[in-house]
Amino acid sequence: MKNNESNDTPIATDWSQLYQYRRATQKRYPSIWHVPLRKRHHQVVRQETPALDSLLELGAGARNLQDELKKTYSEFDYKSFDIDRQRFHDFYSLEEINGEYQVACMFEVIEHVTPTIALNTLQTAFRHVKPGGKIFVTTPNIYYPPEYLRDATHITPWCYDELGGIVQMAGFELDKIYRLHQDPLLTKILRRYLTRPLFQLLGLDFAKQIIAVGKKPA
Repeated sequence: MKNNESNDTPIATDWSQLYQYRRATQKRYPSIWHVPLRKRHHQVVRQETPALDSLLELGAGARNLQDELKKTYSEFDYKSFDIDRQRFHDFYSLEEINGEYQVACMFEVIEHVTPTIALNTLQTAFRHVKPGGKIFVTTPNIYYPPEYLRDATHITPWCYDELGGIVQMAGFELDKIYRLHQDPLLTKILRRYLTRPLFQLLGLDFAKQIIAVGKKPA
């Protein structure tokens, strides 16, 4: 993705716009504790997409999302983009991407690139999402530090309000933000109800990821 950075408007020149979108996100979700919980990212895709005809996955890796969603949607057109040429993908650069898709997904990718490349990638997705279509973007929850800090390839930490801001900056309307938490039942009960006051006191969270859902205006 690095070779696309020079083609994008630097984030620094649009800081005021990102700040405005971030503040708008904060009004909807004043703190991380106001962001509702869901279990898994593909659960959110299913919840927000009753019927699916086409999907573009950005940073697709092993293309596991296609197999997971086939459990719910019998037939849909799936295309993948990734810079890893050791695996098969439909597109290996943003410029190669073509077609229009009902849904775009970008799971655990945005933290691996600079803000400029992140915006460029989201803008590319916006151009290829159909009017009324959606984008789903996940990233480690910075209020759960181990999830972000455990990976040396992480470059940019995204707070939930900044993630919502850059999704809007790319042209999408911010539909929803969720925290993702999938611990075993007993651990889930302990964290959600017994240790929550301590987490709040320390300014931390037990949810490991966040997901932003953006919608392209119809």
